[in-house]
Amino acid sequence: MLPVPKPALDPHVVFDTCTATAKPLTARTRLQALKDTVAKAATEYDTAATNQALHTLTHLQDQPDGKPDKTGGLNAQLKKTYTSRMVHKRSSGRGFYDQLLAGAPDGRCALCGHGIADTLDHQLPKTSYPLLAVIPANLVPACRDCNFYKGEQAPASADKQTLHPYYDGQVHDHVWLFARIVGPPKPGVSFYASPPPDMPPLLAARIRHHFTTLKLARLYNPQAGPELRYLSRSLRQLTPEAIADHLQERAENWTAIEGPNSWQAALYRVLASDVWYTTGGYKEACT
Repeated sequence: MLPVPKPALDPHVVFDTCTATAKPLTARTRLQALKDTVAKAATEYDTAATNQALHTLTHLQDQPDGKPDKTGGLNAQLKKTYTSRMVHKRSSGRGFYDQLLAGAPDGRCALCGHGIADTLDHQLPKTSYPLLAVIPANLVPACRDCNFYKGEQAPASADKQTLHPYYDGQVHDHVWLFARIVGPPKPGVSFYASPPPDMPPLLAARIRHHFTTLKLARLYNPQAGPELRYLSRSLRQLTPEAIADHLQERAENWTAIEGPNSWQAALYRVLASDVWYTTGGYKEACT
């Protein structure tokens, strides 16, 4: 996960803009009458997200109609406020959509840190939480894979909530992403999440849930292959004594640039510490 600054957008302004041109006029009038309700929901969301407690917002589910709506009621209109009045390229709210998407670091998905951010993910799904459909703090720049894997399920408990890039930057105060070398004779790498004992238990559980739900091992594992092939050639130019130091330096550099829980930092940490790899195993990377 890549930490991203919380959007400096007023939820009241965003909702007002996205609904000001809603058609027909009856729908617009009904939507605009919800301004204060939506603003209150946004405040409750911010408090809950700050306290890692989005699961406590169940009283907002299926509101304002009180039940799932597929027949054109207010819930359906609220969802349409996102799909037709924010996502649509000629819609009144498209500028907000583009601004939120532009918050992606280097254009990358904030949830996995690797894929291209080409959509916005609802941290609490709009299908269950229509009042939050266009709330900026609930919309995170993401890749389509993460958006798909995360799906439409709302967290049923505190430990079943994926990490929130706007609120959970403290996860990188700890090292929890690790890699292991598979081999010899032919080296390979697999990644896994292992939060340290001194991490708060709830945050540790959420990290594991995030890693598993978004299938990050499936994403990160293939990235190691090209890196190993590159190292198989480049490390031959160094003396055996210098190899471990060189790999450790790269681990530190990646940590400084991308954070301690980037796949690159995790990869170079394990390579630098593996005696088999540093004393000649690296030569097998292309076999």
